[in-house]
Amino acid sequence: MAETCSSLPIITHSFKKSTSSQKKKELPHIFRLPNEILEEIIQTTARVERDDDRQFLGWQFPEHQHTQLKQVALCCRRFYALCVPYLWRDKEFILPREDDETKIDSRTVQLATDILSRETHLVQQQQHLHHEEEQETKQQRRKRKRHFGAYVRSLCRDLTNGPHYDMNNSRLMAELVCNLRALRIDFHPKARAEHYGLTFFVQSCPLLEELYLENCRDTYDDFASLLHFKRRLTSLTLLCCTIKEQTWHHLIELNKKSLKKLLLQRVLIEKDPNMNNDNSSHTHYPITVIKNITTASIVPLIPIPHTAYDHLFSNQQLTHLALSDAICYPMLNRIVNGSPHLIKLAIIVKESEPILSTRCILLLAQLHQLRILSLAFRSVHPLSTDYERLPCRAPSQTWTYFAQHMSQLRLIHVSASQLLLTHDFFSTLFGPSTPSALSQVMLHHVSHVVTPIHFDEWTDQQVVDAYHKEILTAQDTMDAWSSSSSLSASNASSSCMNEGWWQGYFLTFDQAQEKGFRCFEQEDQVCFVKGFEDWCEK
Repeated sequence: MAETCSSLPIITHSFKKSTSSQKKKELPHIFRLPNEILEEIIQTTARVERDDDRQFLGWQFPEHQHTQLKQVALCCRRFYALCVPYLWRDKEFILPREDDETKIDSRTVQLATDILSRETHLVQQQQHLHHEEEQETKQQRRKRKRHFGAYVRSLCRDLTNGPHYDMNNSRLMAELVCNLRALRIDFHPKARAEHYGLTFFVQSCPLLEELYLENCRDTYDDFASLLHFKRRLTSLTLLCCTIKEQTWHHLIELNKKSLKKLLLQRVLIEKDPNMNNDNSSHTHYPITVIKNITTASIVPLIPIPHTAYDHLFSNQQLTHLALSDAICYPMLNRIVNGSPHLIKLAIIVKESEPILSTRCILLLAQLHQLRILSLAFRSVHPLSTDYERLPCRAPSQTWTYFAQHMSQLRLIHVSASQLLLTHDFFSTLFGPSTPSALSQVMLHHVSHVVTPIHFDEWTDQQVVDAYHKEILTAQDTMDAWSSSSSLSASNASSSCMNEGWWQGYFLTFDQAQEKGFRCFEQEDQVCFVKGFEDWCEK
């Protein structure tokens, strides 16, 4: 069964509960102009210039020069020729379900490979062709330039509708999109009896630099093709994938200087059953054995080892990072020091002690360019989706310090079974320089600290003492925040008495449920939500 061209909504995978919303298609800016204005532009461009003041004209036609009008029309034709490559830059193809074949009229639906192989008379600019074409003859180069697939820069293939697959179709498609830069393939969760066809695209697309794969298993060495053809990636997203241990190690080494964006969600390492585990440094990890029902082979899987993460994050200089594996303070320290210019970060922290929890937040405060932060305190099972939420056992001054140093934040989501915060935290977070920029804030289980403990030095003993004293006075009610706001407003000057803005953003669990938020738990007695309307389930 071959793929067809269809409208495939692309939903970005993240660690939030997201809903896809179909935005209303907007007209290009030029089409928003009234026809009268467009006609006036055309008439002014082609109008015949006559000196009416110096002669009597009984016949004043034609009013417009035919040659000029023709040039305007040819200009539109030229615009079309220039736009065609952009119309084909980003293609999405979906594999129909088996029961769809009887419903789809074959006369109206074209196969993806048929579309990509369609010839065009437009001449493709030489700089868009990859360097290997320089060795081809002019006839071969001219033939290659005549199909629309050569214009494709990003390709998305949705193969989740069925476990069936066609290697010949994948090979042909890879050959047609020879100038591909970004590839996304969503495979069916069922394991395959042969490789996944990644090799075809890696081999045929030398400019490939962004890779997005879901449900891809490395049992048949698909990822080894990246090493064989030395494809250095700038962006790598792996969701529910497995990869060979040695392949992962060499892949990190290959992309050490190029990789800037990394998203790993439920990625496991395939252990080589023939390797001697006596010298392995991963014996402390739980090992699961997954039986591939298609091939009846036994594949032992383990989480990505900490040693591999250490090597990955050491001086990596990432700008985007998202991980579903829970990390500890030393790992976060390696991330922050190795990638100090992070812009987007989504991580799970498993620290539950006041000292290490505080150190983690202080580390995050060093990322001065951070714009998006998704932070969860959880204990995660490494081989399943089970997890247990943890409280953030950091004193309130830690979060206030964090707010003072994160002026570039545009979105922050913190999930924990308890957060110790004060009114000063929100006043600082939404200070004069940030109210319009920080539009998305979601905080789970916000506890109000009645008597915050202040200290000048971040010694371990001071942190522990402050936390234990604050936890005794923390209140989990809406009234606590309301009374705190009234007190702050009464003490403020008349020019600064705008303290009631947050009143509508604090929600009880029941209020959050009424608004459509399903990401909170019953224990979240008081939450803070600003924005995140797309998370609401109507």
